[in-house]
Amino acid sequence: MIPTPFPLAKTVSPAAVIDVSAASDVPNQRMHDASRFPLVRLRRRAVQPGYAFGWGAEMQRLLSLKTPFVIVSDHDADETADDTRLRSAWLRSHRETLALFCRGFIVIEPRIEARASTREAVRFATEGSGVRMVVVSSMRVAGELAPVLLKHSASDLEKSRSTDKPRLQMP
Repeated sequence: MIPTPFPLAKTVSPAAVIDVSAASDVPNQRMHDASRFPLVRLRRRAVQPGYAFGWGAEMQRLLSLKTPFVIVSDHDADETADDTRLRSAWLRSHRETLALFCRGFIVIEPRIEARASTREAVRFATEGSGVRMVVVSSMRVAGELAPVLLKHSASDLEKSRSTDKPRLQMP
């Protein structure tokens, strides 16, 4: 038994101790919550006008892990044009590395009437990045979709794009 400094838990079995050394490789970031890595959630409250440079630096740190991941975010219709342009340019300039490790961007748009315009806006922002983009209705659907995207390699995704007919997006 291992003694603990907490009064309610006097001792802990060695089997109950969690090895967090692998988790320490995932960077703690202001905009990206990687606590459920490889599912990485973009914190909407941390996204303010002018955030694109910081976003790019955080994305670079995620790519440096050299482990596949998926980004999940709520749609932000109020993103500035400058931020959209800078993020799009960053995505295009990092296309090869993104294709290796970023299995997709999942954008949450709960309003069914806004989903088509959200899909178009996100498609425009991620165009040329080589990363799959999906617009869904909820975090629950995003959580179900993320493992599906993660299990496919970048080459599987590229093959499906070149051979499949266009498909409808998930709700």
